[in-house]
Amino acid sequence: MYFVDTIEVPGLGNRSYLAGGPQGAVVVDPPRDIDRMITAAARRGTRIAYVVETHVHNDYVTGGLELARLTGAAYLVPAGARVAYERVPVHDGDTVKIDAELTLRAVATPGHTPHHTAYVLEEAGRAVAAFTGGSLLIGTVGRPDLVEPRLTDELARAQHASVRRLADALPEETEVLPTHGFGSFCSAGRA
Repeated sequence: MYFVDTIEVPGLGNRSYLAGGPQGAVVVDPPRDIDRMITAAARRGTRIAYVVETHVHNDYVTGGLELARLTGAAYLVPAGARVAYERVPVHDGDTVKIDAELTLRAVATPGHTPHHTAYVLEEAGRAVAAFTGGSLLIGTVGRPDLVEPRLTDELARAQHASVRRLADALPEETEVLPTHGFGSFCSAGRA
């Protein structure tokens, strides 16, 4: 049986997630204050095996690299993101095993950023949760104009295609878990 714990970052209107099972867990878009993620994992009695980023954030400082280093977790970052640190580059369709029946699958969802990637948590092959970062939000989508003004039109079209892709691919009962949209300036409209 899987779990998903939500870690609120209210001052920024963001959320981070700890998801997994008794043997291993993944942290999605961790906040700078990584102690909250470590405490949540300890409370669950699980090991943080992976730290994943949906995108390189323009709106807040991630604690991902530090959390991965401290816990020994693999640090997964979209392959297209230009970064100056060591990480495991993630491509569309890549999967990692989180726990006995839990797999995390990467889904390229460009739009909010050119390299944006959502992650679908699957239990025994069934999609149970989608960590959609800054792409598919609750009642809206992520803004495509934050990276580079000249890319806005291209990213807006990509955002539309990405949201359609997720909506078409996910079963209706799949829980959608965005990082942004709870007062964050990354929302394209009111969430």
